[in-house]
Amino acid sequence: MFQQDAGLPAGSGQTDTILPAQRLALGRHERPFTRQQSVAEVVETLTSGSGCGIVLVGEHGAGKSFIAQRALEELGDEYLVVQVRGSSISSKLPYGALSVLLNDLDASHLEHPLMVLRGLTQLLHTKSEGRRVVLFVDNAHDLDDLSSMMVAQLSAGAHVTLLAACVDMPDVGGDIMGLWKDDLLRRVDLGPFDFAETAATLHFEYGGRFSFTAARALWSASGGNALFLHALAREQIKLGTIVRQDGVWVLGRDGIALTGEIRDVVKARLNRLGTGERDVFELLALAGAVPLQTLMGIANPHDMDALQERGMIMVSHDHPPMVSITNPVTAGIVASVVPPGRSAELRHRLTAVLEDSDRTAADAPVGVAWALDCGEKVLPGTALAAARRANEASDPVAALRFVHEIRGAGTSTGIAVESVRALLALNDDEAARRTLNALGASTAADLPVAEWATLELLRAELDGRSKATAGDARGRLREIAPRLDTGTPEHDAMVVPARELLRLAEAELAAFQGRYADVLAVTAGADAGDLGSEAQIVAASLRCEALAATGSVTSAIALGQHINTASEKVRLSDRVIRRIRGRFLLLLLLSSRFKEATVFIEETCSKGDPQTRIGGMFEIGHGVMDVHAGHLEEALSRLQAGMWQLRAHDPDALAGLAMAACAYTAALHGDEEVAGRLLDELAPWRTHAGWLVDRMTRYLELSALAELGQRASSVRALVAEAEADSDASAPMTALAFLAGAARLGDRQLSKKLGAVAGTVSGPFAGICARLADGMREADSEQLLAASKEADAAGNAVFARDAARKAVSCANDAGNRIALRVAQRAQQSLDDRFGSPKNGLHSLTTSTLTARECEVAVRAAAGTSNRKIAEQMHVSVRTVEGHLYQVYSKLHVASRTELKDVISTPAESARLG
Repeated sequence: MFQQDAGLPAGSGQTDTILPAQRLALGRHERPFTRQQSVAEVVETLTSGSGCGIVLVGEHGAGKSFIAQRALEELGDEYLVVQVRGSSISSKLPYGALSVLLNDLDASHLEHPLMVLRGLTQLLHTKSEGRRVVLFVDNAHDLDDLSSMMVAQLSAGAHVTLLAACVDMPDVGGDIMGLWKDDLLRRVDLGPFDFAETAATLHFEYGGRFSFTAARALWSASGGNALFLHALAREQIKLGTIVRQDGVWVLGRDGIALTGEIRDVVKARLNRLGTGERDVFELLALAGAVPLQTLMGIANPHDMDALQERGMIMVSHDHPPMVSITNPVTAGIVASVVPPGRSAELRHRLTAVLEDSDRTAADAPVGVAWALDCGEKVLPGTALAAARRANEASDPVAALRFVHEIRGAGTSTGIAVESVRALLALNDDEAARRTLNALGASTAADLPVAEWATLELLRAELDGRSKATAGDARGRLREIAPRLDTGTPEHDAMVVPARELLRLAEAELAAFQGRYADVLAVTAGADAGDLGSEAQIVAASLRCEALAATGSVTSAIALGQHINTASEKVRLSDRVIRRIRGRFLLLLLLSSRFKEATVFIEETCSKGDPQTRIGGMFEIGHGVMDVHAGHLEEALSRLQAGMWQLRAHDPDALAGLAMAACAYTAALHGDEEVAGRLLDELAPWRTHAGWLVDRMTRYLELSALAELGQRASSVRALVAEAEADSDASAPMTALAFLAGAARLGDRQLSKKLGAVAGTVSGPFAGICARLADGMREADSEQLLAASKEADAAGNAVFARDAARKAVSCANDAGNRIALRVAQRAQQSLDDRFGSPKNGLHSLTTSTLTARECEVAVRAAAGTSNRKIAEQMHVSVRTVEGHLYQVYSKLHVASRTELKDVISTPAESARLG
């Protein structure tokens, strides 16, 4: 959309200065676009006749010109558009921006500003031929003083309505500024795109949904700047770092490549900086972050203030305050284009003034990488510390680089630990295992107990990444505890951190295997008091999962919210915060708390955190909510994007869950081939999933199979899974399985469903209890009440199935009024899912045979009995017989009443 700051693609040929408004309507923007409200605001101001006009304010590339052009396209034939454009060259010439217009005036008109104004007024009056004139001034901040004065005079005299675009109001000149101060000129500020706007504009522009990860990577890299965003997106598609899969766009494993067009854009912005500003910007790009006091000793404070006012650098609230570049991607590009000699010079200037107390900043991963790039020797301890911090920041490639610099020096344990952590982050389990094995058993035996325990915990983590070896991990953890529990008081003090890490490892493995009683035992007390450390937060998060799984859903959600609040105040590694957020979102989805999940997703996504701190559950969370709400097309689009993204990179083992959710959505949507193919491919993707993720995957898999016609076998499997989870003391998932079976099966499950619902807290358990009561008592009113509650909670799938049960019960009872109410509720829910098969399926399973349903749908569409007989190749008497059964079963007396019950098109009713 924002192809360049002028808002028009290169080569569009839009060079005229005076244009009828309709000439701008080139048919390029028939698709939806982002910020349509801003366009509407501009159009309303230009056409209202009040004031002098409107000015759009925003950084270069914010989309000012696009919005202006789009608004001008919507003006009618009664408007004449006059375009002028300021530039750095024209700003140095008197009337420079207006020179094209002044060429049409006699030379005598240029002798005095009043004569220029009179000449321009006459010119515009002649050209307009009675139409209203809109003067569009692009880059108004680059107008010379005389042009600025003339534009203001034309606007104040109502000769034109002004539409201006500028970077900042103070730069537009005193005359135009005066119009704004006098409330004659309306101002609209265009900030950076938020994440939702970024995702929407990418979808509109490139004709397909971008995965959550891909859209977020582009948003983070562009800083929400529209020009950057599209330059970056085009470049990534060209390079193949973002690829199209099954109609959606996903980001490859290598991440965003900072080359080509986006690099040129950043270099162009860099070239607009003054010498001092450029020094500051390049130094920060290379150093990452510099203490404020240190930077003030090197750079001119005025240059720093100018960069901060433009939002290019920021000062943290740390002690001491640190200065860094606002957009890390911009920093990376700038650092990559600084010549080696200048890089070395800037580093020398920085290190010459660094105090010992400031060395921590220089020892950060970016600073150490800068030192290595300059050919400096880095102390082993410094490199190892940088590797540790790089791993915490989810940069395993940098961590391995630092480790490589110190191989053969220093303590081999520390090197091995950071190497293995980096390799695990890259999912290179084999290389991680080789690194641990290279230490040898004899070396490990001679190590201090704390270092030995660290290595054993890594081995256990490696084993615990797969169901096949999780048993080995549990045995290894049991062997660590005895050695940590023996020794002197001094020894005990040394191993306290190791004991805490061991408890966390035991809890994490128990959660992975679904042993929630063990999780609760290990994390006893973790939900009490403040959560002031990473270890306390992780333990509380694991306890949150265990509480939910064992039925205390309400307490678990409250604890999860407390954890999320606490995590904002504690420095956490990317891996930890990602797992905490993903775990909490999974619990919200499993407990059908879709409204809370929506709020959580929106709040999390509004933050500027990189994807490494958000995680894969957010790839599919919104899609899972959409499918349960009945928004199948939107859900399928989201879930397909998430599935393909997780297939490309899946650090949290969620690809199988994404595939199952996608298959279920496709089945509900009537895409049986797609659903079947996904289910056939599912098994290998579940190998590394944790217990709770696997249970949700299994539930969606069986639900999909039921929609594909395997209802009886799916119901049996759902019941079996529910019984297994009940035996494992996991009533939350047992309730989900049993509710699914009850909605699809017979009334005999009502007693079991009610019993399990009584052991689980929360709204979903209450809805299940009401469903159980309605089924047990064959009470259509209770079933409809359960349906309404489920629908209000965002679970239209549950609501649809409960409504079908209500229809069946009312029909069996012969209650015509209740049946009609239930049928309407069911039809409304079936219609929401958009697939004709849903309405037909409910009729055939709850009331009519397939043949009766086909006759009923055709009759409801107004087709005569004779025509129906011809279409179905049967006799008229046979059709009349079917209709008699239909009227009797549905308790209707005419085609009119039948039409109220059945709204499915006749052409979709070919079931016979």
